[in-house]
Formats: sequence, C-alpha cells, structure tokens
Amino acid sequence: MFRRHGEINSRWKVDQLNAIAPRLNSPTQSEAVARETEMAQNKILYPAKLDKSMQRSAYFETNKRTVKSNIMLKFVTKAMDIKLRGEANFTTTLEDPIELLKRIERVMKKSADAEYDFLDFWEANQKFFAMKQGTTKNLMHFKEGFLRQAEVLQDLYVMKKMVQYDVCSNQ
Repeated sequence: MFRRHGEINSRWKVDQLNAIAPRLNSPTQSEAVARETEMAQNKILYPAKLDKSMQRSAYFETNKRTVKSNIMLKFVTKAMDIKLRGEANFTTTLEDPIELLKRIERVMKKSADAEYDFLDFWEANQKFFAMKQGTTKNLMHFKEGFLRQAEVLQDLYVMKKMVQYDVCSNQ
C-alpha cells in the first residue's frame, strides 16, 4: 500500500508494480575479486527477479478481474446491481475491486430508499449487547449508560419499522 497525503491509497496500478520492478544492483564490495563475484551473482539473479516481477503484474491484472466478478456474482443483490450499474463511472473507476467495495459500502450506507442508516442500527445493537460494567465504574453509571443505549436502539428500531411500513404501503 502506498501513502499519499496522509491517507492510505489502496489502488495499485500496473505502473506502480512496474515501478518496484528489480534493478541490476551495483556491487558493494571494495575488493576487485569480490566485486566481480558479486556483479556476476547479481547478473545471474536479475533475470529471475525480473520474470517474477512481470508475473506478479500479470497475476494482479488477472486476479483483479476475477475478484471483481466474484464480488458481483456472490455478494451483490439485484437491487444493488441496478444501483451500481446506474453509476456514471461503473466500467472505469469500479474496475478496481477495492473501489467497488467502497462504492457498495457507500450505496449501502447512504441509500435513497431508506431514511435511516442501517450501519447505525447495527452498531447500536452491537454496543447494547456488548455492554458490561467497568471495573472502576459504579452501578449507577452502568445503569445510565444502559438506559441511554436502550433509548438510542429503540429510536432506531422505531425508525426502521416506520420505513418498512412506508415501503410496504407504497407497493
């Protein structure tokens, strides 16, 4: 992964893979005989390293298409497929599987069909069922947190039911 401007850029391009292709190393020894031996060894190892680098680039391209097709076939529903194919840059930007997963996540979180964020509901459920009293906290503090989390969960659940009712009544 490459860092650019403080964030991780996970989009690898073939150019970037070629940029890390092996180079013929110059000898590090100071003696003439050792220098020649090291140079001969580097010349022998260089073609093998270059072949491996080129295979890595080819595997990357092949696997990129395979991973994208597996994501589309196994994890994307028909409704999500319609939404993704409606995007303007579906064939260009979403060729990269990581970008495809990011776009799927964005469409899941910020869907125009629903008025609530499903991820918020899921996280609230996780927090509610994973709550436990801290070693330094008293029982009243735990009770307040429990009731507050239950209220958040209840509000999200009521909102979910309202959205489901609206969708069912419109059909």
